[in-house]
Amino acid sequence: MAVRAADTPADAEMPVILAFPDFISPVPYPLRCHAQEREVSRESEEWLLSMANFSEKQRAKFLTLNAGLLSGMCYIDCSFDELRVCTDFMNFLFTLDDWTDEFDVTGTRGLAECVMNTLYYPHTYSSDTAAHRLTKSFWVRMQETAGPGCQQRLMSTLDTYFQAIMQQADDRGSANIPELEEYILLRRDTSGCKTGFAFIEYAARIDLPDDVVEHPIIKALADATNDLVSWANDVLSYNAEQARGDTHNLVCVLMHMNDVDRQGAIELAGELWTKTLEWFFECRKVVPSWGAEIDRQVALYIQGLEDWIIANAEWSFETERYFGKDGHAVKKSRKVALLPQRVRA
Repeated sequence: MAVRAADTPADAEMPVILAFPDFISPVPYPLRCHAQEREVSRESEEWLLSMANFSEKQRAKFLTLNAGLLSGMCYIDCSFDELRVCTDFMNFLFTLDDWTDEFDVTGTRGLAECVMNTLYYPHTYSSDTAAHRLTKSFWVRMQETAGPGCQQRLMSTLDTYFQAIMQQADDRGSANIPELEEYILLRRDTSGCKTGFAFIEYAARIDLPDDVVEHPIIKALADATNDLVSWANDVLSYNAEQARGDTHNLVCVLMHMNDVDRQGAIELAGELWTKTLEWFFECRKVVPSWGAEIDRQVALYIQGLEDWIIANAEWSFETERYFGKDGHAVKKSRKVALLPQRVRA
């Protein structure tokens, strides 16, 4: 028998539905994927699980991540062994992100010291930790072909990542929500994208001069890519993050700054994303020339940034990290029911 509206309990609430912007159709770059992605992904997952000391719950969660697919869609034109290094790092970076979500500033600092000491002194530093074993394993293989500039950029950007993660942990502990400009700068570091961009050079076997990487146009392209990846991620991961009380998210920042509800903030985030994509297009038109060889390397680097933009948007619905097994349905509808907040023990 149908239930009339009058028969419905007065305190029954309709579920809150979040509607997402389209982060795929406006991107004009084709989605590509390395031909050996599946094989590399399985090997890399086995590699991490063999050293990470995961509990059964952590292991099960990790196997739903599918970070190897993201790596395969970001680093396409490289050898099997080079993709393995890229994928090993990608799996490691997501593991770092999960570890630091549970750490306070002191715990994150200890993890950072272990990883950075391993990078700077891979043959003399030792630590009986999973972080040390994993770092040393991918790093000694990367060093076989990575140029000195590329290596230095990975070390410096990973160090910056840890500094930002410690600031995030401090904000989490004090329930601080930063202002927009402060958040944008912090998010560019907590995203891990800067480390991922160093692997563009590694996978393409290029080593850009520092003055090229720091040129205002190249830096603007990298920052825009970082923002496009981060903001799409913030919107698409917002539901899962708000359920666990995490406020390090563009949606929370825009809600706080503009005094709007979560749907209004999501729409504002979508507008920022669209303007940033347009800015990327404009910067792309005015890339300067440094001569034939450097221009060849710059073109490969920008191609890598373009791959990152579309790969991240597509992968967000392939992983179970944000929508569980409903990713394909959410991709089609661009809607999801708001999750209840978990009660912390």
